[in-house]
Amino acid sequence: MGDVIVVRDLVKRFNDRVEVLNGLAFSIAAGDFVAVYGKSGCGKTSLLNILGGLDRPTSGHVSIEGEDIVDMSEDDLARLRLNKVGFVFQDYNLLNNLTVRENIEMPLKFSGKADGDRVDYLQEIFGIGHVSNDTANRISGGEAQRTAIARAMMNEPSIILADEPTGNLDDENAENVMEMFQLARREFGTTIVLATHDSQLAKHASRAMHLRDGKINDETQR
Repeated sequence: MGDVIVVRDLVKRFNDRVEVLNGLAFSIAAGDFVAVYGKSGCGKTSLLNILGGLDRPTSGHVSIEGEDIVDMSEDDLARLRLNKVGFVFQDYNLLNNLTVRENIEMPLKFSGKADGDRVDYLQEIFGIGHVSNDTANRISGGEAQRTAIARAMMNEPSIILADEPTGNLDDENAENVMEMFQLARREFGTTIVLATHDSQLAKHASRAMHLRDGKINDETQR
């Protein structure tokens, strides 16, 4: 399998002075599970936002499945996010007035697809079928994050970007969520890029990259 993410000479500055990413260069193979870890404020979220087309770098290149996304139009970036990249956030970003099932189905409303069987399957493998008809404000934090992962998987993206997805969870639920990412990788071949401040949590990944002082230290694959 080839590389699905290639980053070269990536720089991100804020206010033309504060440099949070300084010439990053790395590649990520299809189906890999990479944890980017570092202390709060080191640039992890900035990196994920650039990889997902939510933000643009000051300079450098980012290729997703062979396409350089840095100079893409906003419409093309929106299509990229809809079809190739799924997002999981620390705060779940679920709609509290919708049921678990309705939250998972949300990407279908934008893609125009209709796939009830996939909703059922995702609920089953992520262990949330029993809360399918509960509204998001009535489920636990662990269930909410598993719902968010299922929603991110709905349009069969090749990449999942997860920003501190265990930040609001206790240790047991955090471990469970990491297992869900491993499951997504095994079941669908999804490439996972996860940002965390917890170096111990990063050990769940097949590969860890330490982001510090704007540089990446790409550690030995496990």
